[in-house]
Amino acid sequence: MPSKKEDNNNYPVYIVLGSGGHTAEMCTINMALLNSGRGRSIYNPLRYIIANDDITSRSRITSAMQRVGVSLDDTSFIYVPRSRKVGQSYFSSVFTTLWALIWSFWLVWRDQPKLLLCNGPGTCLPFCIATYIWKRLGRLHSNTKIVFVESWCRVRTLSLSGKLLRPFLDLLVVQWPALAEKYKNAYNVKYFGKIM
Repeated sequence: MPSKKEDNNNYPVYIVLGSGGHTAEMCTINMALLNSGRGRSIYNPLRYIIANDDITSRSRITSAMQRVGVSLDDTSFIYVPRSRKVGQSYFSSVFTTLWALIWSFWLVWRDQPKLLLCNGPGTCLPFCIATYIWKRLGRLHSNTKIVFVESWCRVRTLSLSGKLLRPFLDLLVVQWPALAEKYKNAYNVKYFGKIM
């Protein structure tokens, strides 16, 4: 396994962007991480995972990162197939999800991210599963983490992505006391107050 220093310097942080509110929340989270004391050295290099038909997330995260003095280039973005489009039939989504899962397994194998950070878009599901499995099989460093930040709008219940992924996550961050209380006995669910 690589040393801790090599791990920090060479292996990327994967940040999954969704469209709309998911990207807005992730911009806020990302800016907070990079503005923290050692954030720029810990969360580096950054690789943003974007669905290949998403036309807004790249410009939004680029603008947010410019506000904290971080410039992004083409190597900062990875475009992937979407698991399921809005309105897509459940039958056809089986095939698109399998295709997205294959992509995710290959990209995680190739890049060996040290952190996968997401907040709920469907694009994150295959990446969480791939990261979890490769970690269990020893392809990823044992310190690799999968962190899911539940959306600010989820006050009393987890999102569907949160419910499906909870068993695979190292940390699921909730932002409301009622939700924290509901999952107080879950080892990987934590409440740090409202972070957005």
